[in-house]
Amino acid sequence: MKLILSLTLIWTLCSTAGALQCQNCTDSTCSTTVSVTCPTGMMCVTASIQATLNGNQQNQIFKSCALPSLCPSTGPQTFSANLLPASVLASAECCNTDDCNAPTQPAAPTTAAPTTVSTTTASSSDACCVKLGMIHLFLGLLIFTIY
Repeated sequence: MKLILSLTLIWTLCSTAGALQCQNCTDSTCSTTVSVTCPTGMMCVTASIQATLNGNQQNQIFKSCALPSLCPSTGPQTFSANLLPASVLASAECCNTDDCNAPTQPAAPTTAAPTTVSTTTASSSDACCVKLGMIHLFLGLLIFTIY
């Protein structure tokens, strides 16, 4: 019986040891966060998003676990899209250490030359698909927040 309990304890400790912990916003303003365990293969992301929909500007902070398709590598990224009647400018950073997304990402500078993605000029490359995925995620979050 002691052997079974010992093996169960060892298995439990080993199975959670590799899980990544990421900060996750607990409210729409991301004024408070909690550390959550991400599924295997995910990264942490923090983003500062500025979106305009029908002339209404909304700023949003986003912190969570991210799929590899949205965070294929670590480091900062800047995205912009103009999908009339909505536009979005996002500054995001993906990372892969425990609670690495705790700091809030600074807003994307409006004078910078971000990676621009348009749904009418999108190619089939993986990089473009990742960027479109990030833009659609951010637009979806902001449209939900505005309405």
